[in-house]
Amino acid sequence: MSQLIVEWRTYLHYAYRMTKQTNAPVRFLAELKRRKVYRVAVAYLVVIFLTLQIIDLLIPATTLPEWVDSFLLAIAIMGFPIAIIAAWALELTPQGVRWTQPDDLGRDENYRPGPARLIVAVSLMLIIGFFAWWYMIDSKPGEGAIANRTIAVMPFHTLGSDQANAFTEGVHLGVLTRLSDVSDLDVISRTSVKALETSQQTLPEIAAALGARWVLRAEVQEVGSTVQVNARLINAYSDRQVWAKNYRRTLTVDNVFDIQSELALAIIKELHARLTPLEKARVNKRSTTSLKAFGLHAQGRNELDKRDEQGMRSAVEYFEQSIAQDPGFTLAWVGLADALTLLYDYHIDRRDVLLVKAGEAVQHALELDPLSAEAHASRGLLQYAQQDAPNAILALTRSVELKPNYADAQSWLAWVQQVQGDSVMGLESAKRGVAVNPLSGEAISNLTLSYLATGDYEKALAQSLHNQTVLPSWPTAQFYEALALYHLGRFEEVQARLKGVNVDWTDSGAESTLALAYIASGNEVAARELLALMEHAKDPFSTGLVYAALGENEKALAIFEQIERWNTWPPLAMRHFFPNVLGSLAETPQYKTLFEKMRKDWGY
Repeated sequence: MSQLIVEWRTYLHYAYRMTKQTNAPVRFLAELKRRKVYRVAVAYLVVIFLTLQIIDLLIPATTLPEWVDSFLLAIAIMGFPIAIIAAWALELTPQGVRWTQPDDLGRDENYRPGPARLIVAVSLMLIIGFFAWWYMIDSKPGEGAIANRTIAVMPFHTLGSDQANAFTEGVHLGVLTRLSDVSDLDVISRTSVKALETSQQTLPEIAAALGARWVLRAEVQEVGSTVQVNARLINAYSDRQVWAKNYRRTLTVDNVFDIQSELALAIIKELHARLTPLEKARVNKRSTTSLKAFGLHAQGRNELDKRDEQGMRSAVEYFEQSIAQDPGFTLAWVGLADALTLLYDYHIDRRDVLLVKAGEAVQHALELDPLSAEAHASRGLLQYAQQDAPNAILALTRSVELKPNYADAQSWLAWVQQVQGDSVMGLESAKRGVAVNPLSGEAISNLTLSYLATGDYEKALAQSLHNQTVLPSWPTAQFYEALALYHLGRFEEVQARLKGVNVDWTDSGAESTLALAYIASGNEVAARELLALMEHAKDPFSTGLVYAALGENEKALAIFEQIERWNTWPPLAMRHFFPNVLGSLAETPQYKTLFEKMRKDWGY
């Protein structure tokens, strides 16, 4: 190492002496060539470039952390001057590596580098090191734009109309979907941005409600045979526009997709987001060959997002029409599968034929695109409806791996994880679901459930109240509020909250919880009156639960044994909501047998 330092100082001395010679620049360059410095520099840069390209391709396909390529580049920058020094000082000969012999203008015998030249050499090395360090800091997210890449793509407006038409809805959905495919961005879900479509709040207030730093707004206009999209990116913290562009093209399906891709890529570049090869292919993908299918799919998604019976049935019709226009439209098959499965899962239509048709739609979608995150999520939702929890979790986990921003997959994964008893993982999935879909009643509901499952009843209560501001008419939010109040010992409030509430997916779950509140507050008479009504509802589990709370364990077990197939409500109640009520039964052989049957009914 000491010899290298001497050679470096000699190099500076040589360069200085060359400036005193005639034709000094030419002779200095000739000396660099003689010592093969050029060759080493070029080879070094080529090897580093190829290495970084390979690493960049490996990161998305392996578990390598994303900072690996930045770290290697910084090492390469710091190693470059060392490679140049080594090329100057050393040469490869048949006898091995040795110090390069100087020419007639090389070192003289009496030369001794002074302190000044040593200071210059060290300073140069420090400058190079500083710039390498600066690159490392600058390439990592800081407190500015790169640190927070959460973006809300607000619904696009149709110029000349107060309401967005199907075409505008489709353009918005296409841009949002493309951005959601980028794992380095956090993209707020369509459900949440549409909830604030008509809000009178200021842009910073809207962004705060969505948890977004960046907001994309756009207007769409069809003029004859042309389409124009005017887009702008806004820093929501400062309410300042940072980027804008107008796209005007002939109205064809290819041009529409080109606009969506170019717009998405521009936003990705503006936010300095990493884009893997697979994600880039997704951003540039043309999902359909038909503008009509494109619009019908957007209308179907709009209806499905309502999560009510009329919306789901309308969504089925729109998706079927979209498929008729383009049978190769993967997302239309996904939408059809989701609509059919949710009709069944929400207890609106419990015919098995719905699940058969949903399975066929999922299969079509996966055949068209095996790497579709949406199709894998649809498969997971269907398998949950079929009570195949292990495979549902595998499919939903795969969907989240392919597309972390897919809010439905995160929310459905949280739900299934809670049903099968994994409260910790369920909570993490639910938090992520709310992060990308903060105004979704379904996502907030699953977060509430997760807090109930982990025993954090104050947070569960807060989320249930928040959920009722998002979906005031949804009984599940009221039911979860009552469950939180029950565990907090506020039994009179439970009684007031649950009177007249019916939650279809729990059968008589709301009534049994009300009866438990009566028992806990000492009003056994009211509990037995309600129990008499429940027995006519033919819900063995809820009825047996109340008998267990009354201390009639043998009767409770006898009623539990009448259960032919265990649906969603019993596993949640047994594992998370009322394990203490059933605690006296837990060690009996009959209860253990029933618990194992419940596990088998869910695929375990």
